[in-house]
Amino acid sequence: MKLKFFVAFYAILFCAFTSAFAEEEIRIVKINDSNFEAEIMNSKQPIILEFSSTSCPPCLIMIPTLISIAKNYEDIKVASVGIDDPGIEKVKNTFNITAFPTFFFIKDGKIIGRKIGAIKENEMLAALGYSPKVTKAQKKPKKSKNQKSNLVCSIDGQFNGLKNHVTISFEFKNGEIKNVDLVTDVIIPPALEEHREATKQRFIESGKSEVTETMTGFRLHTANDSPFIKAMDMKRTSTYGEMKAGLELQGFSCK
Repeated sequence: MKLKFFVAFYAILFCAFTSAFAEEEIRIVKINDSNFEAEIMNSKQPIILEFSSTSCPPCLIMIPTLISIAKNYEDIKVASVGIDDPGIEKVKNTFNITAFPTFFFIKDGKIIGRKIGAIKENEMLAALGYSPKVTKAQKKPKKSKNQKSNLVCSIDGQFNGLKNHVTISFEFKNGEIKNVDLVTDVIIPPALEEHREATKQRFIESGKSEVTETMTGFRLHTANDSPFIKAMDMKRTSTYGEMKAGLELQGFSCK
């Protein structure tokens, strides 16, 4: 009898745990050549299709906005293409991509709009030409003593043909993003050493990061209170679990 009681008790705990975890899942579809026709061309839902690069700071800043739309508007499909992902030749040949992030707004297999750069949620919904009904209550997460407060995700990538390592860190409080810190270590190979100073100046002139030299190249640092992050006006309502899932969808390794 005791054994049955403990089995039932732990089964309830397991269900509660998995239900809580499921609340952190996001409904963003990763697109490649194998699912492009079914998920995009033949979709009956209106679609926001994002093209992103892991080395693009505005792309990372846009993740909470995409999570918010995917979470709160079930009648809209949010889809994403990582430009460095394998198996996307057909997708790249279908769309003209000149900068990141680029958003395409699609209905019935037809492109009805396109926007480049970081944009707000209401601008996305307007570009889609549709005012959806909120399908989930937008409640603030409950406070939890055991809630994780720090998330660090990283990935190896490329920036203008140069290898790099991107690390993005988040601090959460009461289920919302309170601080974000982005560091990109860019590697200058010996063959391009003569262009180091010119490359450094391009990074400085972009105004996106503080630039410091390292033994292997440059470190680009964009902090929470930087003019760039403030100008992006990043949505901050995503939880630890949602941001982890969103970044891992883009290929990041998180801890």
